[in-house]
Amino acid sequence: MLIVRFNNKRQYSSVNIDVVSDISGLRSLAESWNALASDFKTPLLRHEWFLACAEAFCPPGQLSILVARDQDSLVGIAPLVLSPNFGAHRLEILGAAVLEEMSGFLYRTPEALSGLVRAIIAKGKPLYLKGLLSDSAEANALHQSRQGFAYFRSVPSASPWIPINSSWSDFTATISSSWRSNLRRSQRRAEEFGKVEFELVTPNHESLEGLLAEVFRVESAGWKSRTQTALATYAPLNRFFRAYAKSAVDLGMLQLAFLKINGKAVAVQLLVRHANRLWVLKVGYDEAYARCSPGILLMHRVIQAAFEKGYEAYELLGANETWINIWKPQLHNHETIRRYPMLPVPMVSHGLELSVDAFHRIVAIARKNKDKGVLRSIAKKAVDRMRRSRQKHAEAVVPGGNP
Repeated sequence: MLIVRFNNKRQYSSVNIDVVSDISGLRSLAESWNALASDFKTPLLRHEWFLACAEAFCPPGQLSILVARDQDSLVGIAPLVLSPNFGAHRLEILGAAVLEEMSGFLYRTPEALSGLVRAIIAKGKPLYLKGLLSDSAEANALHQSRQGFAYFRSVPSASPWIPINSSWSDFTATISSSWRSNLRRSQRRAEEFGKVEFELVTPNHESLEGLLAEVFRVESAGWKSRTQTALATYAPLNRFFRAYAKSAVDLGMLQLAFLKINGKAVAVQLLVRHANRLWVLKVGYDEAYARCSPGILLMHRVIQAAFEKGYEAYELLGANETWINIWKPQLHNHETIRRYPMLPVPMVSHGLELSVDAFHRIVAIARKNKDKGVLRSIAKKAVDRMRRSRQKHAEAVVPGGNP
Protein backbone atom coordinates (compact mmCIF):
# COMPACT_ATOMS: atom_id res chain seq x y z
CA MET A 1 0.00 0.00 0.00
CA LEU A 2 1.32 3.42 -0.95
CA ILE A 3 1.57 5.91 1.90
CA VAL A 4 2.20 9.50 0.91
CA ARG A 5 3.35 11.88 3.67
CA PHE A 6 2.80 15.59 3.53
CA ASN A 7 3.00 17.79 6.63
CA ASN A 8 0.81 16.12 9.28
CA LYS A 9 -1.14 14.01 6.78
CA ARG A 10 -1.11 10.55 5.30
CA GLN A 11 -2.96 9.43 2.23
CA TYR A 12 -4.61 6.01 2.10
CA SER A 13 -5.99 5.46 -1.40
CA SER A 14 -8.46 8.31 -1.97
CA VAL A 15 -8.82 9.15 1.75
CA ASN A 16 -6.51 11.67 3.39
CA ILE A 17 -5.86 11.29 7.13
CA ASP A 18 -4.70 14.17 9.27
CA VAL A 19 -4.42 14.65 13.04
CA VAL A 20 -6.19 17.24 15.20
CA SER A 21 -4.03 17.80 18.26
CA ASP A 22 -5.48 20.86 19.99
CA ILE A 23 -8.80 22.12 21.34
CA SER A 24 -9.12 24.91 18.78
CA GLY A 25 -8.84 22.39 15.96
CA LEU A 26 -11.49 20.22 17.63
CA ARG A 27 -13.84 23.19 18.05
CA SER A 28 -13.52 24.06 14.38
CA LEU A 29 -14.97 20.67 13.39
CA ALA A 30 -18.31 21.13 15.19
CA GLU A 31 -20.63 21.49 12.19
CA SER A 32 -19.09 18.85 9.94
CA TRP A 33 -18.59 16.47 12.91
CA ASN A 34 -22.27 16.57 13.87
CA ALA A 35 -23.33 16.18 10.24
CA LEU A 36 -21.37 12.92 10.24
CA ALA A 37 -22.68 11.92 13.70
CA SER A 38 -26.29 12.31 12.58
CA ASP A 39 -26.02 8.93 10.85
CA PHE A 40 -25.25 7.17 14.15
CA LYS A 41 -28.27 8.25 16.24
CA THR A 42 -26.41 8.52 19.56
CA PRO A 43 -25.45 11.58 21.62
CA LEU A 44 -22.27 9.76 22.69
CA LEU A 45 -20.64 10.35 19.28
CA ARG A 46 -21.60 13.99 18.84
CA HIS A 47 -19.14 16.87 18.86
CA GLU A 48 -20.35 18.45 22.12
CA TRP A 49 -19.74 15.15 23.96
CA PHE A 50 -16.13 14.88 22.81
CA LEU A 51 -15.44 18.59 23.23
CA ALA A 52 -16.53 18.37 26.88
CA CYS A 53 -14.33 15.26 27.24
CA ALA A 54 -11.33 17.10 25.82
CA GLU A 55 -11.85 20.11 28.08
CA ALA A 56 -12.34 17.98 31.21
CA PHE A 57 -9.96 15.05 30.80
CA CYS A 58 -7.29 15.85 28.22
CA PRO A 59 -4.16 17.85 29.11
CA PRO A 60 -2.45 19.82 26.32
CA GLY A 61 -0.54 17.70 23.85
CA GLN A 62 -2.59 14.51 24.25
CA LEU A 63 -5.31 14.96 21.63
CA SER A 64 -4.69 12.74 18.64
CA ILE A 65 -7.98 12.84 16.71
CA LEU A 66 -7.69 11.21 13.30
CA VAL A 67 -9.77 12.91 10.62
CA ALA A 68 -10.45 11.30 7.23
CA ARG A 69 -11.29 13.48 4.24
CA ASP A 70 -12.26 12.64 0.70
CA GLN A 71 -11.16 15.79 -1.12
CA ASP A 72 -12.77 18.51 1.03
CA SER A 73 -15.50 16.35 2.57
CA LEU A 74 -15.18 15.00 6.14
CA VAL A 75 -15.87 11.25 5.88
CA GLY A 76 -14.41 9.74 9.05
CA ILE A 77 -13.25 10.49 12.60
CA ALA A 78 -11.41 8.39 15.18
CA PRO A 79 -11.67 10.49 18.40
CA LEU A 80 -8.44 9.43 20.08
CA VAL A 81 -6.00 10.65 22.71
CA LEU A 82 -2.41 9.60 23.30
CA SER A 83 -2.46 8.91 27.01
CA PRO A 84 0.54 8.17 29.29
CA ASN A 85 0.22 4.82 31.00
CA PHE A 86 2.94 3.51 33.33
CA GLY A 87 5.86 4.66 31.22
CA ALA A 88 4.27 4.06 27.81
CA HIS A 89 1.82 6.07 25.71
CA ARG A 90 -1.29 4.34 24.41
CA LEU A 91 -4.12 5.38 22.11
CA GLU A 92 -7.50 5.61 23.81
CA ILE A 93 -10.93 6.80 22.74
CA LEU A 94 -11.35 10.30 24.11
CA GLY A 95 -13.21 10.19 27.45
CA ALA A 96 -14.12 6.50 27.31
CA ALA A 97 -11.69 5.36 30.02
CA VAL A 98 -13.23 7.83 32.50
CA LEU A 99 -16.91 7.81 31.52
CA GLU A 100 -17.03 4.08 30.70
CA GLU A 101 -19.80 4.48 28.14
CA MET A 102 -20.25 3.08 24.65
CA SER A 103 -18.19 4.85 22.04
CA GLY A 104 -16.71 4.33 18.62
CA PHE A 105 -15.54 5.87 15.36
CA LEU A 106 -17.55 7.89 12.85
CA TYR A 107 -17.33 7.06 9.14
CA ARG A 108 -19.42 7.60 6.04
CA THR A 109 -17.85 4.91 3.82
CA PRO A 110 -15.95 1.61 4.25
CA GLU A 111 -12.94 3.34 2.69
CA ALA A 112 -13.01 6.01 5.38
CA LEU A 113 -13.08 3.40 8.15
CA SER A 114 -10.31 1.41 6.49
CA GLY A 115 -8.17 4.53 6.28
CA LEU A 116 -8.71 5.29 9.98
CA VAL A 117 -7.85 1.77 11.10
CA ARG A 118 -4.73 1.66 8.94
CA ALA A 119 -3.61 5.02 10.33
CA ILE A 120 -4.11 3.74 13.89
CA ILE A 121 -2.11 0.58 13.23
CA ALA A 122 0.64 2.60 11.51
CA LYS A 123 1.21 4.60 14.70
CA GLY A 124 2.55 1.44 16.37
CA LYS A 125 1.22 2.45 19.80
CA PRO A 126 -0.48 0.27 22.41
CA LEU A 127 -4.26 0.47 22.05
CA TYR A 128 -6.89 0.72 24.78
CA LEU A 129 -10.15 1.22 22.91
CA LYS A 130 -13.04 1.03 25.35
CA GLY A 131 -16.75 0.82 24.55
CA LEU A 132 -16.68 -0.35 20.92
CA LEU A 133 -19.93 -2.06 19.97
CA SER A 134 -19.12 -5.72 19.41
CA ASP A 135 -21.01 -5.89 16.11
CA SER A 136 -19.61 -2.59 14.80
CA ALA A 137 -17.57 -2.32 11.64
CA GLU A 138 -14.68 -0.69 13.53
CA ALA A 139 -14.45 -3.53 16.07
CA ASN A 140 -14.48 -6.07 13.24
CA ALA A 141 -11.78 -4.14 11.35
CA LEU A 142 -9.55 -3.99 14.42
CA HIS A 143 -9.99 -7.70 15.08
CA GLN A 144 -8.85 -8.40 11.55
CA SER A 145 -5.81 -6.09 11.72
CA ARG A 146 -3.37 -7.59 14.21
CA GLN A 147 -0.15 -6.93 12.33
CA GLY A 148 2.68 -5.79 14.57
CA PHE A 149 0.88 -6.66 17.82
CA ALA A 150 1.98 -9.66 19.85
CA TYR A 151 -0.71 -9.33 22.53
CA PHE A 152 -4.39 -8.87 21.71
CA ARG A 153 -7.25 -9.02 24.18
CA SER A 154 -10.93 -8.16 23.92
CA VAL A 155 -12.88 -7.70 27.17
CA PRO A 156 -16.67 -7.96 26.74
CA SER A 157 -19.24 -5.79 28.50
CA ALA A 158 -22.84 -4.73 27.97
CA SER A 159 -25.14 -1.74 28.51
CA PRO A 160 -28.88 -2.20 29.06
CA TRP A 161 -31.67 -0.54 27.11
CA ILE A 162 -35.43 -0.88 26.99
CA PRO A 163 -37.25 -0.81 23.64
CA ILE A 164 -40.60 0.95 23.80
CA ASN A 165 -42.98 -0.92 21.53
CA SER A 166 -46.05 -1.47 23.70
CA SER A 167 -48.31 0.38 26.12
CA TRP A 168 -47.10 1.10 29.65
CA SER A 169 -49.67 -1.27 31.13
CA ASP A 170 -48.57 -4.09 28.83
CA PHE A 171 -44.95 -3.43 29.72
CA THR A 172 -45.54 -3.45 33.48
CA ALA A 173 -47.31 -6.78 33.11
CA THR A 174 -43.96 -8.27 32.04
CA ILE A 175 -42.38 -7.29 35.39
CA SER A 176 -42.46 -10.18 37.84
CA SER A 177 -45.22 -10.16 40.44
CA SER A 178 -42.64 -10.11 43.25
CA TRP A 179 -40.99 -6.99 41.84
CA ARG A 180 -44.33 -5.27 41.31
CA SER A 181 -45.05 -6.01 44.97
CA ASN A 182 -41.63 -4.63 45.95
CA LEU A 183 -42.28 -1.43 44.01
CA ARG A 184 -45.62 -0.93 45.78
CA ARG A 185 -43.94 -1.57 49.14
CA SER A 186 -41.19 0.92 48.36
CA GLN A 187 -43.80 3.52 47.40
CA ARG A 188 -45.60 3.01 50.74
CA ARG A 189 -42.33 3.35 52.63
CA ALA A 190 -41.50 6.54 50.77
CA GLU A 191 -44.92 7.93 51.71
CA GLU A 192 -44.14 7.15 55.36
CA PHE A 193 -41.29 9.67 55.09
CA GLY A 194 -43.63 12.33 53.70
CA LYS A 195 -45.18 13.67 50.50
CA VAL A 196 -43.69 11.98 47.42
CA GLU A 197 -43.34 13.90 44.14
CA PHE A 198 -41.83 13.13 40.75
CA GLU A 199 -40.42 15.84 38.46
CA LEU A 200 -38.96 15.64 34.97
CA VAL A 201 -37.45 19.05 34.18
CA THR A 202 -36.08 20.66 31.01
CA PRO A 203 -33.60 23.25 32.36
CA ASN A 204 -32.75 26.59 30.79
CA HIS A 205 -29.55 28.52 31.37
CA GLU A 206 -31.09 30.48 34.26
CA SER A 207 -32.16 27.37 36.18
CA LEU A 208 -29.31 25.04 35.22
CA GLU A 209 -26.78 25.89 37.92
CA GLY A 210 -29.20 25.45 40.81
CA LEU A 211 -30.61 22.21 39.41
CA LEU A 212 -27.13 20.77 38.80
CA ALA A 213 -26.15 21.63 42.37
CA GLU A 214 -29.13 19.58 43.57
CA VAL A 215 -28.16 16.67 41.30
CA PHE A 216 -24.57 16.77 42.56
CA ARG A 217 -25.70 16.92 46.20
CA VAL A 218 -27.91 13.85 45.95
CA GLU A 219 -25.47 11.89 43.79
CA SER A 220 -22.75 12.38 46.42
CA ALA A 221 -24.98 11.32 49.36
CA GLY A 222 -24.01 7.67 49.13
CA TRP A 223 -21.33 5.18 48.15
CA LYS A 224 -20.03 7.30 45.26
CA SER A 225 -18.71 9.78 47.78
CA ARG A 226 -16.88 7.00 49.63
CA THR A 227 -15.31 5.73 46.40
CA GLN A 228 -14.42 9.32 45.43
CA THR A 229 -16.34 9.06 42.14
CA ALA A 230 -19.13 11.49 43.03
CA LEU A 231 -19.63 14.48 40.73
CA ALA A 232 -19.32 16.89 43.65
CA THR A 233 -15.86 15.63 44.66
CA TYR A 234 -14.23 14.23 41.51
CA ALA A 235 -13.10 17.36 39.67
CA PRO A 236 -12.68 15.95 36.13
CA LEU A 237 -16.22 14.48 36.12
CA ASN A 238 -17.57 17.68 37.61
CA ARG A 239 -15.97 19.71 34.78
CA PHE A 240 -17.25 17.31 32.14
CA PHE A 241 -20.87 17.26 33.26
CA ARG A 242 -21.03 21.02 33.75
CA ALA A 243 -19.62 21.66 30.27
CA TYR A 244 -21.74 18.99 28.61
CA ALA A 245 -24.91 20.08 30.43
CA LYS A 246 -24.50 23.64 29.15
CA SER A 247 -24.13 22.40 25.56
CA ALA A 248 -27.11 20.07 26.00
CA VAL A 249 -29.21 22.99 27.25
CA ASP A 250 -28.25 24.97 24.12
CA LEU A 251 -29.57 22.09 22.01
CA GLY A 252 -32.71 21.53 24.12
CA MET A 253 -31.52 17.98 24.93
CA LEU A 254 -30.99 18.07 28.70
CA GLN A 255 -33.51 16.50 31.10
CA LEU A 256 -33.24 16.23 34.89
CA ALA A 257 -35.43 13.87 36.90
CA PHE A 258 -36.09 14.14 40.63
CA LEU A 259 -37.88 12.04 43.22
CA LYS A 260 -38.71 14.36 46.10
CA ILE A 261 -39.96 13.70 49.61
CA ASN A 262 -41.40 16.73 51.42
CA GLY A 263 -39.81 18.89 48.72
CA LYS A 264 -36.31 17.44 49.19
CA ALA A 265 -34.69 15.57 46.30
CA VAL A 266 -33.77 12.03 47.39
CA ALA A 267 -33.05 10.49 43.98
CA VAL A 268 -31.89 12.07 40.71
CA GLN A 269 -31.19 11.27 37.08
CA LEU A 270 -29.31 13.34 34.51
CA LEU A 271 -30.54 12.48 31.00
CA VAL A 272 -30.50 13.72 27.43
CA ARG A 273 -33.12 13.18 24.76
CA HIS A 274 -31.78 12.40 21.31
CA ALA A 275 -32.99 10.48 18.25
CA ASN A 276 -36.36 9.94 19.99
CA ARG A 277 -34.70 8.14 22.90
CA LEU A 278 -33.96 9.02 26.52
CA TRP A 279 -30.33 8.43 27.52
CA VAL A 280 -29.41 8.13 31.21
CA LEU A 281 -26.00 9.65 31.92
CA LYS A 282 -26.00 9.78 35.73
CA VAL A 283 -28.13 8.43 38.57
CA GLY A 284 -27.90 8.84 42.32
CA TYR A 285 -29.88 8.62 45.53
CA ASP A 286 -29.62 9.71 49.15
CA GLU A 287 -28.70 6.70 51.33
CA ALA A 288 -30.59 8.21 54.25
CA TYR A 289 -33.74 7.11 52.40
CA ALA A 290 -32.43 3.70 51.31
CA ARG A 291 -35.29 1.92 53.10
CA CYS A 292 -37.70 3.04 50.35
CA SER A 293 -35.32 2.37 47.40
CA PRO A 294 -35.68 5.90 45.96
CA GLY A 295 -33.34 5.21 43.02
CA ILE A 296 -35.48 2.29 41.87
CA LEU A 297 -38.70 4.24 42.37
CA LEU A 298 -37.34 7.12 40.28
CA MET A 299 -36.09 4.78 37.55
CA HIS A 300 -39.56 3.22 37.32
CA ARG A 301 -41.22 6.64 37.04
CA VAL A 302 -38.80 7.88 34.36
CA ILE A 303 -39.30 4.71 32.32
CA GLN A 304 -43.05 5.28 32.61
CA ALA A 305 -42.60 8.86 31.39
CA ALA A 306 -40.59 7.60 28.41
CA PHE A 307 -43.47 5.29 27.47
CA GLU A 308 -46.10 7.99 27.92
CA LYS A 309 -44.16 10.61 25.94
CA GLY A 310 -43.77 8.29 22.96
CA TYR A 311 -40.01 7.71 22.94
CA GLU A 312 -38.84 4.65 21.04
CA ALA A 313 -36.33 3.50 23.68
CA TYR A 314 -34.89 4.17 27.11
CA GLU A 315 -31.10 3.86 27.14
CA LEU A 316 -29.81 3.08 30.62
CA LEU A 317 -26.13 3.09 29.54
CA GLY A 318 -23.48 2.14 32.10
CA ALA A 319 -23.05 -1.46 33.19
CA ASN A 320 -25.68 -4.18 33.22
CA GLU A 321 -26.17 -4.28 36.98
CA THR A 322 -28.37 -6.94 38.58
CA TRP A 323 -31.04 -4.58 39.92
CA ILE A 324 -31.78 -3.29 36.41
CA ASN A 325 -33.13 -6.71 35.49
CA ILE A 326 -36.37 -5.64 37.18
CA TRP A 327 -37.37 -4.17 33.81
CA LYS A 328 -35.94 -7.02 31.68
CA PRO A 329 -33.80 -4.82 29.41
CA GLN A 330 -32.09 -5.81 26.22
CA LEU A 331 -28.33 -5.34 25.90
CA HIS A 332 -25.89 -3.45 23.72
CA ASN A 333 -22.82 -5.69 23.71
CA HIS A 334 -19.55 -3.81 23.56
CA GLU A 335 -15.92 -4.48 24.32
CA THR A 336 -12.57 -3.06 25.26
CA ILE A 337 -9.85 -3.86 22.76
CA ARG A 338 -6.31 -3.93 24.17
CA ARG A 339 -3.35 -4.40 21.87
CA TYR A 340 0.31 -4.20 22.81
CA PRO A 341 3.38 -4.33 20.57
CA MET A 342 5.96 -6.93 21.57
CA LEU A 343 8.30 -4.34 23.02
CA PRO A 344 9.65 -4.20 26.60
CA VAL A 345 8.15 -0.86 27.69
CA PRO A 346 4.55 -1.54 26.51
CA MET A 347 4.54 -5.04 28.03
CA VAL A 348 5.88 -3.87 31.41
CA SER A 349 3.37 -1.01 31.30
CA HIS A 350 0.56 -3.50 30.74
CA GLY A 351 1.64 -5.65 33.69
CA LEU A 352 1.73 -2.64 36.01
CA GLU A 353 -1.67 -1.52 34.73
CA LEU A 354 -3.26 -4.89 35.54
CA SER A 355 -1.85 -4.80 39.08
CA VAL A 356 -2.99 -1.26 39.84
CA ASP A 357 -6.44 -1.86 38.33
CA ALA A 358 -6.89 -4.88 40.60
CA PHE A 359 -5.86 -2.87 43.68
CA HIS A 360 -8.27 -0.05 42.83
CA ARG A 361 -11.13 -2.54 42.41
CA ILE A 362 -10.38 -3.99 45.85
CA VAL A 363 -10.40 -0.56 47.52
CA ALA A 364 -13.58 0.53 45.70
CA ILE A 365 -15.47 -2.61 46.74
CA ALA A 366 -14.40 -2.19 50.36
CA ARG A 367 -15.44 1.47 50.45
CA LYS A 368 -18.74 0.80 48.71
CA ASN A 369 -19.66 -1.91 51.19
CA LYS A 370 -18.47 0.10 54.19
CA ASP A 371 -16.78 -3.03 55.52
CA LYS A 372 -13.03 -2.85 56.00
CA GLY A 373 -12.98 -6.54 56.96
CA VAL A 374 -13.94 -7.48 53.44
CA LEU A 375 -10.61 -6.15 52.18
CA ARG A 376 -8.55 -9.15 53.28
CA SER A 377 -10.62 -11.84 51.56
CA ILE A 378 -11.01 -9.77 48.38
CA ALA A 379 -7.27 -9.06 48.34
CA LYS A 380 -6.44 -12.75 48.54
CA LYS A 381 -8.78 -13.56 45.65
CA ALA A 382 -7.40 -10.68 43.58
CA VAL A 383 -3.79 -11.73 44.15
CA ASP A 384 -4.62 -15.30 43.14
CA ARG A 385 -6.36 -14.02 40.02
CA MET A 386 -3.42 -11.78 39.09
CA ARG A 387 -1.02 -14.70 39.54
CA ARG A 388 -3.09 -16.90 37.24
CA SER A 389 -3.52 -14.07 34.73
CA ARG A 390 0.21 -13.35 34.56
CA GLN A 391 0.99 -17.03 34.11
CA LYS A 392 -1.57 -17.24 31.31
CA HIS A 393 -0.17 -14.13 29.61
CA ALA A 394 3.40 -15.42 29.90
CA GLU A 395 2.37 -18.66 28.21
CA ALA A 396 0.25 -16.92 25.56
CA VAL A 397 2.62 -14.18 24.39
CA VAL A 398 5.13 -15.44 21.86
CA PRO A 399 7.67 -12.97 20.38
CA GLY A 400 6.55 -11.87 16.92
CA GLY A 401 3.27 -13.85 17.05
CA ASN A 402 -0.29 -13.84 18.33
CA PRO A 403 -1.72 -15.50 21.43
